[in-house]
Amino acid sequence: MKILNRRKQARIGRYHSTYRKSGLRLGPVALSFITILIFSLISLFYLAQSNQITTKGYALQDLEQKKAKVQAENERLQVEAARLESLNKISEKSKDLSFVPMKELKYFSSISGSLAMK
Repeated sequence: MKILNRRKQARIGRYHSTYRKSGLRLGPVALSFITILIFSLISLFYLAQSNQITTKGYALQDLEQKKAKVQAENERLQVEAARLESLNKISEKSKDLSFVPMKELKYFSSISGSLAMK
């Protein structure tokens, strides 16, 4: 029985020694590698963010140019609408004043320079 108990204790002892928590020990090379890895990841994250910001800046600039073009077109169309509206007002006013449209336009030339006839 004593031999069996010693064997069990030996197995238990080996089990505990295998799964015993030991502190994580890193050497200077491993620490340098981890430091470089962390720095590389932070740098990669920074570059990705700055690339994204730059891309959005270009998109914003493009949208501002399109906005300026649309505003210029809008102003041009407003001027055109005002011009056409004024022609309609002139046409309506001529009807109110009982003007009649011309059927034929005749030009005359005066050789002598006087316009009135005697």
